[in-house]
Amino acid sequence: MSKQYARAGGWRIDLDQVPVAIKIFNDTLQDIKALTMQAADARGIRPMGDDDVSKALAKEVSERHLDGRGAIWAAEQLSTELTKVVTALEATRQHYRRLESANRHTVSR
Repeated sequence: MSKQYARAGGWRIDLDQVPVAIKIFNDTLQDIKALTMQAADARGIRPMGDDDVSKALAKEVSERHLDGRGAIWAAEQLSTELTKVVTALEATRQHYRRLESANRHTVSR
């Protein structure tokens, strides 16, 4: 019998490994959430000094990493994509559980 795979987010995962993959992706999502929260806490990057250069640098770093397509945006995009992968893998797992149950039911008759 040929090996069966689930496809999600560009990955091809052995059906046997789907539960492990779901755990890995969920763990990664938790890590991303924690990092995003830490980054959000750092929104108010304070200047190291009271001079114009320090103030301008703090403003530039804040804008680059926290506004638009900065670090928080990238983490949120990754989180969105990983959530889609987890949803697809969970749907695949449920689908194959239903098929296995139906097959067992048919074979036992």
